[in-house]
Amino acid sequence: MGIQSTKYITREDAINRIAYIASLLITKNYEELKSSSFEDGDGCYSLSDFVENWEPSDVENLENWTDEMLEDYMDNPFFRYSMFDNYLIDGEDDD
Repeated sequence: MGIQSTKYITREDAINRIAYIASLLITKNYEELKSSSFEDGDGCYSLSDFVENWEPSDVENLENWTDEMLEDYMDNPFFRYSMFDNYLIDGEDDD
């Protein structure tokens, strides 16, 4: 596998990304999910299998999650921006 790096994101960015991808999964918007992720469904993760097996209850009440929970969830296929990054909440907002 390639080099892994740490990517710092805000808590708000993590919540927004998880909620956005979850909305695509709930509506089974395969095309948008594919274009919003580097995962193409041809590799280790089947797009259709992932969509069909994902549970909306997995991401309820994101605002109540700890930073560590958000960081861990951001490492999941289709939610992550890159398979080579590890995500950490930096605690600062972009405002």
